[in-house]
Amino acid sequence: MKLNYKLLRKYISFGLLSIPFIFPYLLQSQKTDQRSDSIFYREDQLYFGTSLMLLRTNQDDFKTRGLSRHFQLGLIRDIPLSVSGKLSSGLGLGISFEKFTTNLIPKENGMYSFDLDKNINNSFSLSVKSFEIPISIRWRNSSNLDYAFWRVYGGIKINWNFQIRATENLNFETINQDINIFGTNAFVSFGFNTWNFYFSYPLTPVFNSNNMNPDSPSIRIKPIKLGLIFFVL
Repeated sequence: MKLNYKLLRKYISFGLLSIPFIFPYLLQSQKTDQRSDSIFYREDQLYFGTSLMLLRTNQDDFKTRGLSRHFQLGLIRDIPLSVSGKLSSGLGLGISFEKFTTNLIPKENGMYSFDLDKNINNSFSLSVKSFEIPISIRWRNSSNLDYAFWRVYGGIKINWNFQIRATENLNFETINQDINIFGTNAFVSFGFNTWNFYFSYPLTPVFNSNNMNPDSPSIRIKPIKLGLIFFVL
């Protein structure tokens, strides 16, 4: 039986976007049981964040237009690694949205490759929707009765870019062949209580160099994310 990926994406998206509404009720019993246990507790969390993206590239003529932005939302399952609960690992599932506008030009050669032009008057935008799996090591100075504490989380995120849309002169086109469908990012977040700073560095570039036009320069773009991430217990 052939798997319907479009329908699967809709179900996963609906489930992730429902997290903010059902998550508080799911955690209420967990808080009561685990926080009253002085030996063991978890810090399962809903996270959401927003960042600005700095586009690092190997092309001197590459330019961005406007603000490149990123949004993320998801759920993390806490897996304690110590009896005190201050050191743990985390495994999650989330969804993210990225958009950046540049002076790249799509070339009409049947491959939908790209070129650079310093004198371009119009703008070219890429919007990427992804499912993400964050895997992290987590430290916090919390206790079984303390809900406000300092934390430092770090790890990697595995992304599946399930929808990639290009926009030029208000014309939309869904593309997949030129963008890496799967990617990884190293990240770290730190802060106190709900408010936390967020930094992410891509380990894989945006464009798939195997599908680029051989007559064009090999364009490598890596979006570095700087922003805020919020954790809700």
